[in-house]
Amino acid sequence: MAQSPPPLTVSLNPASSGGRGARMRTRVEAHLDRMGIPFEVLQTERPGHGSELARRSAVAGAERILAVGGDGTIHEVANGILRGAPPGSGPALAVVPVGTGNDFFRMVGAPRKVESALEVLTSGAERRFEVGHARWDDGEAWFVNLLGVGLDVSVLQQRDRFARLSGLAQYVAGALSALVRFKPLEIRVEVDGVHRFSGPALISAVTVGPSIGGGFLLSPSASAHDGRLDLFVVEPLSAMQVARYLPRVLRGSHGREAEIHMERITGVRITGAGTEALNFEMDGEVSVVTTRSLEVTVVPEALRVIGPAPGQGGEQR
Repeated sequence: MAQSPPPLTVSLNPASSGGRGARMRTRVEAHLDRMGIPFEVLQTERPGHGSELARRSAVAGAERILAVGGDGTIHEVANGILRGAPPGSGPALAVVPVGTGNDFFRMVGAPRKVESALEVLTSGAERRFEVGHARWDDGEAWFVNLLGVGLDVSVLQQRDRFARLSGLAQYVAGALSALVRFKPLEIRVEVDGVHRFSGPALISAVTVGPSIGGGFLLSPSASAHDGRLDLFVVEPLSAMQVARYLPRVLRGSHGREAEIHMERITGVRITGAGTEALNFEMDGEVSVVTTRSLEVTVVPEALRVIGPAPGQGGEQR
């Protein structure tokens, strides 16, 4: 007879944040032991492995999965949960943030200190988070915070050059470097079958939460609990416009600029209008495939997420 999984499965990415994930393992294990929580650590070994492990855990009936890593790790774990069980019925997800951006963790609202983040396993509360579902050609995946086409893909490709920087500073440096080389993409955007935008665009992003890139408040009023996604499209900008708008995006005070299009949606289709296929990223991970078209829809209450109980302190926006 197969053994039942422990109440808590830990999915740990040792490569997160330049190897900080590996160094975090002993600290996480020691605190879980002090808390008296039975657990099993499953350490990822390659890209995509976190999704495979989470799917197996979901199929086996795991009660909770603790993701120790950054947004990319959470992306993989969430996809594994959703491939292994119907939306809203899989293992509950908890997070210890060990990444560069940690934008999903900001939505959870738990304290950043490892021990404090782990305490929500016993003192916290469960909430249902929506996710985005993307479909292209013969593939599909879910994203917990961001799907991006355009400049943000180039930013991620440039980011390794600035690995010595942390968090938001790394993304800002990557963005400024990418802007020098990036050529705006010709796209067509349709919301619920209705044309919204056609032309060259710097960024086309669909978000679940308010921030991307470690603190850019791209969609400042976004929520993971409103049954909507947020569409953000930016037309080509001059260097002077970038200098003027970037601080506003950091503060979340943008939105009335003619070159920035924002809309709350339940679904969107983004199509490449030129000859080149679309490169895209989800939750900070550049896709290995390209496509001419992306169909994106919201999946309400898809993920059970453990965070602070009402009234508890945390890092909320």
